[in-house]
Amino acid sequence: MATSRMGMTAARLCVAATLRNTQVAGLKTGGGPLLKKTYAEVPKALKEKMQQFQIDNGLPVHVKGGPVDKILYLATAVVCTWGFIDCWRVYIVLSYPEYFKKD
Repeated sequence: MATSRMGMTAARLCVAATLRNTQVAGLKTGGGPLLKKTYAEVPKALKEKMQQFQIDNGLPVHVKGGPVDKILYLATAVVCTWGFIDCWRVYIVLSYPEYFKKD
């Protein structure tokens, strides 16, 4: 019982010290947020790009950027497929070395 009271007292002291530090720093310690966050205004070009990605046109997000995104997606798919096929080729060659042995 005594240790639980000591633990609660230590916790209260820690909270009180934290509140005191925030008051010293000149921050608000009421029920609202401790700091008011201010953000820079979003540039117009970025807002338009964000709206373009929010349109529900049935496309996945990684190809909504236009033709360059589609080309990059297809190139990635080709390289991954090529790597998968070559991986299986290596497995087969290493599994049957006498069949693929060159004289």
